Amino acid sequence: MDRVRQLHDQYFRLADSALSGIPAAQALQDKTGVPKVYGAAGVAALGLVLVLFNIGAPLLVNLTGFGYAAYASMEAVESPGKEDDAQWLTYWVVFGLLNVVEYFTGFILYWVPFYYPIKLGFLMWLMLPATRGAERLYTTGLKPMLHQARTGQRAAAAAPTAPTAAPAAAAAAKSTESKSD
Repeated sequence: MDRVRQLHDQYFRLADSALSGIPAAQALQDKTGVPKVYGAAGVAALGLVLVLFNIGAPLLVNLTGFGYAAYASMEAVESPGKEDDAQWLTYWVVFGLLNVVEYFTGFILYWVPFYYPIKLGFLMWLMLPATRGAERLYTTGLKPMLHQARTGQRAAAAAPTAPTAAPAAAAAAKSTESKSD
């Protein structure tokens, strides 16, 4: 039981320090007396229940996929390093592609049980820095497809074109003129 208490305290301190920079969380703690960590956990649990029961799930899942990523992207832009910039640019490419695919296949995805909880888990996997899912998906799937498409375009541009009928017809007309002279 002591080990559980130690883990609770460790993660509580970590979450409390992360929430300290959010004025709304601090204001909620001041007004209610409930620690901001428990308030955030309650909001997250309520959101998860709503997604599980498909009550506003498309909006909640897309807000989650957009909200945290937008915040982290702004932080990455302000940071001096460029490594986190690449991570979030990659996330936005994958997120955008996912939304385009979802737009065209939405009528099929509607019938998939627990689609929105699965999408929420997938988006979390994509965006969390610990998993770097967007980077993995980009390097193993999207980047090879893009490279193949570029190679196909270059090969098509470099291929000689077949002569068209117009020059051949012009040559035949010219030879007919020369014979008649």
